Amino acid sequence: MPSFDYKKQSSDIFGKVLRPLMELEIYSEIEKEWIKVKDVLVDTGADISIIPRNTGELILTDITKGKMYEVKGVVLFAKLVVYIHKIKFRINSKELELPVAAADSNDVIPILGRAKGLDLFNANFEKGKTVSLEE
Repeated sequence: MPSFDYKKQSSDIFGKVLRPLMELEIYSEIEKEWIKVKDVLVDTGADISIIPRNTGELILTDITKGKMYEVKGVVLFAKLVVYIHKIKFRINSKELELPVAAADSNDVIPILGRAKGLDLFNANFEKGKTVSLEE
């Protein structure tokens, strides 16, 4: 069962906060290899997983070839243009293929969301300490 420690980060509103962050790997169709992505927010409130544009450009030949949507909630008071792709993830040794929103902006953090992502696991949060994912 993979387990990830919360990390202390800065918040404009709260000063220092503890966030449930994990490391995972995403398969790059460009490089034909797995790329590590650190500090991915484990977010049970997010409907979909998301990656910033610069990460999308490392793994996809063209992020704009996915189906375009405008989403709210990721960027305050604004709509964010995203392109939906099926992307291969690896968490520890478990491989998954799930829908991911590749953002048309670098002003978002990578998020592992619920739909066909966290919903595949029992996510256990130990307040301020760790998050573990079990099948």
